[in-house]
Amino acid sequence: MYLEEINSPIDLKKLTTEELKILSSEIREFLINNVSNTGGHLGSNLGVVDLTIVLHYLFSSPRDAFIFDVGHQAYTHKILTGRKDRFHTLRKYGGLSGFPKRCESEHDIEETGHASTSLSFAYGLACSRNILGLKGDVIAIIGDGAMTGGMALEAMNNIANTDTDIIIVLNNNEMSIGKNIGAISKFLNTTLNDSLVQEASEKVRGLVSSLPFGDIANEFIDRGKGAIRTFVAPGIAFREMGFKYFGPVDGHNYDDLINTFNKVKSIRGPRLVQVNTVKGKGYKIAEQNPSKFHGIAPFDIETGELKTKQKSKTFSALAGECIVSAAKENKNIAAITAAMESGTGLTEYAKMFPDRFFDVGIAEQHAVTFAVGLAESGIIPFVCLYSTFLQRAYDQVIHDVGIMNANVKLMIDRAGLVAEDGDTHQGVFDVSFLRIVPNITIMAPICEKDFRSMVKKAVEYKGPVVIRYNKSSVRELKNDEVLDDIEIGKAYILREDKKNNVIISYGQTIIDITEAVDELNTDFTIINLSTLKPLDEDTILKYIKKANKVLIIEEALEAGGIGSAILELLSDNGIYKDIKLHALPDKFFESATRYELLNIYKLDKNGLKEVIKNYFL
Repeated sequence: MYLEEINSPIDLKKLTTEELKILSSEIREFLINNVSNTGGHLGSNLGVVDLTIVLHYLFSSPRDAFIFDVGHQAYTHKILTGRKDRFHTLRKYGGLSGFPKRCESEHDIEETGHASTSLSFAYGLACSRNILGLKGDVIAIIGDGAMTGGMALEAMNNIANTDTDIIIVLNNNEMSIGKNIGAISKFLNTTLNDSLVQEASEKVRGLVSSLPFGDIANEFIDRGKGAIRTFVAPGIAFREMGFKYFGPVDGHNYDDLINTFNKVKSIRGPRLVQVNTVKGKGYKIAEQNPSKFHGIAPFDIETGELKTKQKSKTFSALAGECIVSAAKENKNIAAITAAMESGTGLTEYAKMFPDRFFDVGIAEQHAVTFAVGLAESGIIPFVCLYSTFLQRAYDQVIHDVGIMNANVKLMIDRAGLVAEDGDTHQGVFDVSFLRIVPNITIMAPICEKDFRSMVKKAVEYKGPVVIRYNKSSVRELKNDEVLDDIEIGKAYILREDKKNNVIISYGQTIIDITEAVDELNTDFTIINLSTLKPLDEDTILKYIKKANKVLIIEEALEAGGIGSAILELLSDNGIYKDIKLHALPDKFFESATRYELLNIYKLDKNGLKEVIKNYFL
């Protein structure tokens, strides 16, 4: 077992090429065994095992800086840099992050989790080394999916116009989370039309056949067909931009990889190496199901099936159902996602309404403004994004959606605390950054009934609407009625007591509040805001004016959240009461299960019982 002897990249350099191949098999087995228990990003990591081994074999990390775009494909990097003994803690509370983390290792240079950032960071790092006179290469590893992001293209445009020493490794597996789409993906996977190459070579063959050494010449022609394809597409375009281009290289052929990167090391300036890999390499089930195994929960290795199957409907699935229902009734409804068709619940919609479905690639900014363009002519676009990725389109939300009061519907998945992926994927900021944008309406459902109603109301409403919901199963209130015909801008009194102690909240947190109150066997007035903007000011003021104490609870940041909005409302009306805010602190949040996170921040039933008891009783 070679893997047992690898505790740092230095150990790797002692192996022969043949031993590296054996090591790659051991690492793939190690990855499959571990991720089958922890869950994680499997397909992308299996695809880059050989590439990562060769990079560490030829370069000297951390002097040579490896910058992984997104970072979800850095598992082999972690294994080779001394973290294999902790790999069983991957994505667990207090364990290894699923992404590069500087606190884990000196070999992790950038902390990342979103796509298309690596080239900008790497360029900055390379320039700083030039200024400071520091030694070492800077190597950015970016996938063809991430190359569809505007930030990556901006960086490419900048880098190519310089003589900065930087190596860009373009990992081309024709996938991001799902199948890549768009012109860039086609460009990277295109070779010159075979018929054109064949026609040209046959003409030349006819001319040289009658000449001395004609047979030898024709052999060179046959060999030249592949070279022509390689040179013409896509290499020539990168060369024209200003890059020294190498490839495409078979990302699983050690001789080709080592020979190519040795050449790359010997020259300077901006260099780009296209490496073609197979997502899921070495695990046939993952190779055949690359989207499923991009990010997967614990699974059975023999069958590839999840160990624990989702028993109840998720909000993502419910969102997809609601948009399908709306599209059946209204031919002007369209759906947009940014490389997240499956994750946002739109798979069935995409099959049923292909002409009204748009996957724009990893391009959230484009997705939002594209939706505004659709809306301008009467289309009603639903833009389905994770909360964490909506952050990337904030300017477009203000500049295009807000200012134009565009009839765009933003379905914000993974709002609130998000399991396992750590600080880069939390959905805790959207309430704070969206509620300050004029013209936008924000709603948060508790359960299926009000979710379906909110989607219907969003279609009817003329203007931008946000519906935000958790990455969790849909739950129902046990002892309280949720209307199936909600009104935008209206809060609902779920319970009312005579002691005038008031709890205000929204979303699924309401369910845990009601269960906590039932176990405390105490009566409270419980207000479900339902609409977070505009607030139902009359109802809020009415109940707070006569309240003894008020507790505002939300699974979002306290800073700038709905609690802050209510305090602003009270200040504007000269009302000063005993009010407590219970929300998330001003920090980034760790990797853990959603249950663990809710428990840590006292937003589960037991934590809320404690908060409610300590404040009111």
